[in-house]
Amino acid sequence: MSDILKAKELAYRILTLVEEKNLYANALMREKLNNIQNQYHSLITDIVYGVLRRRNTLDWYVSNFIRLNRLDMRLLNILRIGTYQLLYHSIPMPLVVNEAVEMAKNLVSRKAGGLVNAVLRKIATVDIKPTERSILYSHPSWLIDKWEREIGEEETKKLCERNNNPMSLSFRINILKTSIIDVENTLSKNGIAIERGKFSKNCLVLKEGNLDLILGLEEEGKIFIQAEPSMVVVEMLDPKPGMRILDGCSGVGGKTTYIGELMRNEGEILAVDRARVKLDLLRKMADKRGISIIKYIESPIENLRPEDIGYFDRVLLDVPCSGLGTLSRRPEIKWRLKPKDITKLAKIQKSILDNGSRFLKPDGILVYSACTISREETYDIIESFINNNRDFRIVEERQFLPHIDDVEGFYIAKLQKGYA
Repeated sequence: MSDILKAKELAYRILTLVEEKNLYANALMREKLNNIQNQYHSLITDIVYGVLRRRNTLDWYVSNFIRLNRLDMRLLNILRIGTYQLLYHSIPMPLVVNEAVEMAKNLVSRKAGGLVNAVLRKIATVDIKPTERSILYSHPSWLIDKWEREIGEEETKKLCERNNNPMSLSFRINILKTSIIDVENTLSKNGIAIERGKFSKNCLVLKEGNLDLILGLEEEGKIFIQAEPSMVVVEMLDPKPGMRILDGCSGVGGKTTYIGELMRNEGEILAVDRARVKLDLLRKMADKRGISIIKYIESPIENLRPEDIGYFDRVLLDVPCSGLGTLSRRPEIKWRLKPKDITKLAKIQKSILDNGSRFLKPDGILVYSACTISREETYDIIESFINNNRDFRIVEERQFLPHIDDVEGFYIAKLQKGYA
């Protein structure tokens, strides 16, 4: 078996796990790519994310020549990979078809190879084009309808197309261990093209080059791979050395550790999360980055009281959300999410904000953030909170949009307490 075929079969296995086990491709990619040569990483990444982003477009083409309910997931994923390469790559048709046929024979059966050959050759030669928006945009109809109501038809079209293409990798500098200039010099000397972020003072964006050196710097704790708006969240919080800061939904701690870096490891951070496994990962991440001022509490923020943990100069509430701002990086979300899920999440977000705000000192700053572009999870939450809490005011609101800002979609609200 050729190395390219091995690479494509790994992409197939990742796609099958995503479908059958409800897993996320980004986590699987980190785990599985270690087992194959670096030169094929970009091919595997392109196939996996390309198929997931454009899944219902690919399924539409396949369904014109065979009923999808006749196909098991193994065969369907092989056809999706072949169709994706026929439609979106410039690889010669015979090569794409032959490789797909070999995959089908190896992974399913000899008979399946014949079916794959017939379907892909028809897709390549019969002139058919979709007209339905959900197929053209490769997003669920309900989501397209929602965005058209909120931002208009033309902006929705641009947003969907941006979601269907990769986002540049960005990373922040750990100022406790290095400087942005030193990292720029190190990378450029090794032929890696980077540029500074547009919104964060400590952000660099990879334009071209091998990832190995960047991953090595992350292992040393000198950088952290992170979406640029996530960095802006912490910068809007404005943490300073000596402060006492509460991170009420810390997760694995990408933002928590940035808070510690900007505080110069002076003061106190209380990281709160309901999942012990996430706090354990945060501890390891903090140690690697030279941050020792974090304390940890395993609990939902709603179960804590000021009498238990006191009051804080700053409160960060990066709430669980739909993730609709991250569809380029996590395309599975758009096929799994339902409208009722957003309604449920909005109730949770409101509860977190209502409870988390109790821990803020007068004149303190609270930042509410969510990696989404759904109004119910963003502006509506803050508007309701301000109406019910007249001692808070909005200092700043920012909504990053992928098709406008060329970064992940993210909402950030900076609030201050002490104004009646």
